[in-house]
Amino acid sequence: LAPLAMNVPILPKPDRHAEPIGYLRVGARVARSERPVTHEGCPDGWYAVRPVGFVCTGNDATIKLDHPVARAIQVEPDRSHPMPYKYAFARAIGPNYLRIPTKAEQLEYEMRLERHLRSYRKLQAKWDELTVGANDVPLDEQGYAKGAIPDHARPMDMSERYGGAGDDAVPWWLADGERRIPNLSSYRAPPYAVIADRFKRHAGVALIGTFVAGEAALGRRFAISTDARLLPADKLKADSGSPFHGASLRDVGLPVAFARKAGATYWELADGRLRAGERLRWRELVPLNGNVRELEGTRMVETRDGRWLRSSDLKTAAKPSTLPSWARKGVRWIDISIVSQTLVLWEGDEPVYVTLVSTGKDGLGDPKTTLSTPQGTFRIFEKHVTTTMDSDVADHEFELRDVPWVMYFKGGYALHGAYWHDDFGHVRSHGCVNLAPIDARFVFLWSSPEVPEHWHAAYRSDALGEGTILSIHK
Repeated sequence: LAPLAMNVPILPKPDRHAEPIGYLRVGARVARSERPVTHEGCPDGWYAVRPVGFVCTGNDATIKLDHPVARAIQVEPDRSHPMPYKYAFARAIGPNYLRIPTKAEQLEYEMRLERHLRSYRKLQAKWDELTVGANDVPLDEQGYAKGAIPDHARPMDMSERYGGAGDDAVPWWLADGERRIPNLSSYRAPPYAVIADRFKRHAGVALIGTFVAGEAALGRRFAISTDARLLPADKLKADSGSPFHGASLRDVGLPVAFARKAGATYWELADGRLRAGERLRWRELVPLNGNVRELEGTRMVETRDGRWLRSSDLKTAAKPSTLPSWARKGVRWIDISIVSQTLVLWEGDEPVYVTLVSTGKDGLGDPKTTLSTPQGTFRIFEKHVTTTMDSDVADHEFELRDVPWVMYFKGGYALHGAYWHDDFGHVRSHGCVNLAPIDARFVFLWSSPEVPEHWHAAYRSDALGEGTILSIHK
């Protein structure tokens, strides 16, 4: 079965009045029952889908895989990578085209276009440069990062950079200046429209393809967004996401600490005096033994190899003196400290993973009146492989399309991957808990409710899980 829209509900029973337990997104293919289970309330038939639930076919879903929308869009988010799509930021305001625009239309809809294209041709190499990113860091089968972070980003050609297949050919559904599938975006536009809204400067976008238009369209490269709108690639800057990541605690345990800044110093204690040793890398992880002393007027903590560090140079994750009542054998829960900006994943009374996060920029303030993360005990009630956020939710001035690995725990507050910054360990969000993409993917796959293969989102339910417990505290 193929979804034909950006949000096709999956219901726990074949009844339009039932509460959804998740949804599919255009581009997916999901296994279905051979025949409809019923036609009641759904003339084209309700089909059971794997592993659970029912989808009504018709306008929004089909079993005919030669349907124009199903043929045109066959890209799903890649769950094997920290960045499930190719991502980019808009370096200038631009239109979301619905079809390949003519030269005259581009000059009409894009202000000072000729000047922009001259600048792009001159500065293209600099503008398109990529740094090391999340997808450059190798992961093992469990999702743990392995090996050192590479020194340089893997080179990508323009097609791969923007989600293409390598041939740069114009897709069949855009050939001859026509668009052969409907507008899939949430922005309503009449059938004759050339554009469906505009993207603002600094907006973040996710991409599923790219092609080069003919000379009649200025020979420009266009990228295809997840909702099948077209964005001029010369107005985009490919994004690679932070390569930072946390680490397994299964063989290490707590306490551990991350270096708060580059250049923090190891100290050797000899004859009651401290002597400076080597320096730490920014966010380097250090196992501690729990010993704390005031040495030469400074609060110091001891590492497991007998050296000392200034407590003020570290972001520390320690085992609570008393574990909560839900920390029973095998129960998964998440512990977040606002002061230390750390996240620890637990399985019962065993800590299994630790990393740095970025919570609300107003720290310990009241979330009702400030940009702070709410404190308390919650359960994850909704998970999206990607979803769009705006400045009211994320820490970005403009729209962020397809924010990855989103886990809502209270109203509009969520844990999620942040591809737009590399400041983990410091407060900065509008209240959500930002994670580096590698960590966000790990937490997403580890937590419940489970999002089955080929689904785009799942909601807390009997079928998919009651939702992992989340404890956020000072």
